[in-house]
Amino acid sequence: MRILLVTDFFPPVRGGLETHVDDLAAELADRGHDVHVATLTPDPTPSSPDVQVHVVATSMQRLIRHERADRPFHPPLPDPGARAALKALVRALRPDVVHAHSWLGVSLPRRDRPPVVFTAHDYALVCQLHTLLRTSGERCDGPAFGKCVACGARQYGAARSAALATTTPMGRRLLPVDRVLTLSEYVASRIRPYLKVPIDVTGGFVRTAAADGEVEMPVLPSRPYVLYAGDPGVHKGLDGLLDLWAANAVPAPLVVATTKPLARTVTGDVTVVTLTRGQLALARRRAAVAVVPSLWDEPYGMVAVEALTSGVPVVATTVGTLPELVGDGIDGLLVPPGDQLALANALRDLVGDGARREQLAAAARRRAGRFAAANVVPRIEATYAAVARVVA
Repeated sequence: MRILLVTDFFPPVRGGLETHVDDLAAELADRGHDVHVATLTPDPTPSSPDVQVHVVATSMQRLIRHERADRPFHPPLPDPGARAALKALVRALRPDVVHAHSWLGVSLPRRDRPPVVFTAHDYALVCQLHTLLRTSGERCDGPAFGKCVACGARQYGAARSAALATTTPMGRRLLPVDRVLTLSEYVASRIRPYLKVPIDVTGGFVRTAAADGEVEMPVLPSRPYVLYAGDPGVHKGLDGLLDLWAANAVPAPLVVATTKPLARTVTGDVTVVTLTRGQLALARRRAAVAVVPSLWDEPYGMVAVEALTSGVPVVATTVGTLPELVGDGIDGLLVPPGDQLALANALRDLVGDGARREQLAAAARRRAGRFAAANVVPRIEATYAAVARVVA
């Protein structure tokens, strides 16, 4: 098949969504498909030489000041510049299926188009913040115009929040899509009431990382350490984790691997590093425990998946999709979100009990097949085939 993946951002922009699209493109190319990617990211760098990437520009990029220059998000409504570019690209490539991963998909042509699949990586289809977590820190039970405006105003300002609260449901209706995919049952359950198209749950997958011998590593603790990897935002629970180390509540070093600066001073036995993907894979395999202390309803939790497939037990919170990924007492431990005592106890238990860690690690290795690309990508291909038959 000829497949066009559509995404706001793509490597070298780093994040779970960008990594997923890059890995999916590479896996599909390896399986014999002709794979193309359309993205807003200038100078994209696909990991596979068999993937062709096409840069798309929006008209809004020149009019809206974005929080980060490398992330000029596509708005929830069609953009004239992006629509023209995508229409020309679809006409030139004539893909058998288009697979969109972000709001850039709303600018796809609505007429004379191939079948379109959309993966909901988070809650963007129903929440302007993408999180279903209010800026006050409370979980949101669903969108409503008034509360969405008030919530978003704390982050975007009243005018922009009102615009997004208005356009998000409009974009949801205008999105030209035949099937929605999610990586988890939890996300499917949260967005299903607001969609009229079928939803398939495919799960996420891990692509093989670079070999150890190809990676130069920064200096990391020589003792068994706890690894936190990902965004340092408040919704990820890192502040509470750092509080535990400031109080010396866990007798092991903490390694924080993140690509963004921390908003607070770090105290205690904590190492903060920025790692390449290959370096992070090696740092993960050297860790005693991986920790995912999220406060928001994680739509997937790739850091947990990557740890488990590396044979590293995970301590995670019972939010969102994490209970679908981590088996409590099987390959990790689950604790309530925001419960500092429970989090500290779980980490101390695993750090201090090598036999228990190995028991959980062995289970993680046995169960890793559920996250293998060879098991997940065929389900995505089956969706492509299904929508192609339906549209045809």
